[in-house]
Amino acid sequence: MTRKEKRLARITALQAQYACEMSGNDPGLILDHLAAEDEEKLNRQVLKYSGRLVRLVLKHIEFANKVITERSNNWDIQRITLMDRMIMRQALAEMIFIDEVPPKVSISEAVEIAKMFSTDGSGGFVNGILDSIYNDMLKGKLQLPED
Repeated sequence: MTRKEKRLARITALQAQYACEMSGNDPGLILDHLAAEDEEKLNRQVLKYSGRLVRLVLKHIEFANKVITERSNNWDIQRITLMDRMIMRQALAEMIFIDEVPPKVSISEAVEIAKMFSTDGSGGFVNGILDSIYNDMLKGKLQLPED
């Protein structure tokens, strides 16, 4: 996939997560709906990667919430905007479970997506939290879940 397609896949996964959060519907059905709306842009590879991200996020949501909260001065996870939470969960899933994407790329993409879809300060906030988690990963200070 090209960088542009990978960004599109991340954004599509974020849209599916948001729709799941709001409706409680199955992410697969939501991705099918999104694909039907924009068949030209959302090719099989984009949808496959989007689906992979969404499944990883949902599978490891408790772990992501825990590590995000620990690095947010122990703010309750609900105090962080929904969009920022979803963006960070997705970046964490990619950083930890998708070996072909360097973690710094996941962080950079999360920051850019946060700037597009969240508040003015979200890019810096997302960067700070994810960078802290990444540094702990490098130092072996983070107990990673199994995939």
